[in-house]
Amino acid sequence: MKKIFCFILLLYVGFINSQNKNFKYIPDNKDSLETYISKITNNKIKAFDAVNQKKAKEILLERKEAFLKNIKDSTFIFEKKINKYLQSILAEIYKANSQIDHNDFYFLINKSLIPNAACYGNGIFTVNLGLFNLAESDDEIAFVICHELSHYILKHNDNSLQNYLKTINSKEVKQKINTATNLKYGRRAAVAELLKDLKFNFMKHSRTAEIQADSLGFELFNKTKYNKEASVNMLKKLDLSDEMFFKNPTNLKENFTFTEYPFKDVWIEQEDKIFDTKESVNDFALNKDSTKTHPDIPLRIENILQHHKLTSTAVTKDELQLIKKLIDENSLIIYSDNHKLDILLYQLLSLNVSGKLDSQTFNVTITSLLKKVYQLKENHNFGKYVEPVNVFSEEKNLNEVRLFLNNIELKNIRKIGYYFCVKNESLLGGNIEFQDNYTFFKKLNQN
Repeated sequence: MKKIFCFILLLYVGFINSQNKNFKYIPDNKDSLETYISKITNNKIKAFDAVNQKKAKEILLERKEAFLKNIKDSTFIFEKKINKYLQSILAEIYKANSQIDHNDFYFLINKSLIPNAACYGNGIFTVNLGLFNLAESDDEIAFVICHELSHYILKHNDNSLQNYLKTINSKEVKQKINTATNLKYGRRAAVAELLKDLKFNFMKHSRTAEIQADSLGFELFNKTKYNKEASVNMLKKLDLSDEMFFKNPTNLKENFTFTEYPFKDVWIEQEDKIFDTKESVNDFALNKDSTKTHPDIPLRIENILQHHKLTSTAVTKDELQLIKKLIDENSLIIYSDNHKLDILLYQLLSLNVSGKLDSQTFNVTITSLLKKVYQLKENHNFGKYVEPVNVFSEEKNLNEVRLFLNNIELKNIRKIGYYFCVKNESLLGGNIEFQDNYTFFKKLNQN
């Protein structure tokens, strides 16, 4: 286990050395940020009456600890360029909406590449890196922020928590709990199932709440300089975002075929199954952390178009393009951090096809990844870092990458790694990490 950890660390350091553009995960003001989170949590607790304060305190302190843990676990990034960009959009929104008291607001950037933003009802908002990637202009980002600000202004999180406390204190729920705890058999399962249903989710909003946030959000947005059509454009993108992941070509075969060692189609062939079914599943959708907290988007678009007049103005996007480039460059480190080698390889290949990755970073990281895959398979730890192929997956390109990684054997990897190095030696002969990887594969092929 220690060897594997050390290799992951070396691969991570390799990414940093090859790119030298990695995000910062520790805030300069860590102590003051933790003090701020404690302060707003205590203020929220005090706002509840005596009947509900104990349970509210339990929930709010749990959320506080989750935030502090997320900061320590590098869930959030503190990148000056992205923060400055986001603050410039916020400044425009606040300038156009002076009634918003934003003194206690704090926006955190989540490194998640899922397109989403969130309001926690206490002054904390999060914006995922994936939202910047999905948006095509500052205007679209601004509308999402106005939507989240509206959740806060309309106290949707507070109302949800109040309704939750009212529900769990009701006679009906208390009776259900009492019945479950008095069961002779299956008591533990019954109680666990009941508590799961009763667990409070700060992120879950009703259809009505989402439409209300859209409506007020558009009013806030309408006062700004931004293009009003961006509101509907962004909602359409969010609606389609489920289908947009892993759709870019990878040129997998082209990258791993060599004159001396051609690509073998068997590496990406799916094993025949005894059973067949038409059922399908989106592999990545099962893990999407929050995209579905914005439901019923077609209905919400219709509501905006019905109640608001959209005017078109020039869009602003130059700075956003630089932010997107920064995210693309760091997405490799993010996937490496999360130990998702299949998604990492997909991202490497797709960025290379689209011309968004320099050849040195691509080639060096590919050799490091192949070396890691070899060592993981040799030590029988491969399954911890690469998902098995899902026969029902709709993610064709990602599935092909997974098939490749799962199907290639040690004898294949040593050849693929070696000939990949041979092919690119003239371009990267002076790179230390590349030379180390080349030496590794040379030795494997001496046997």
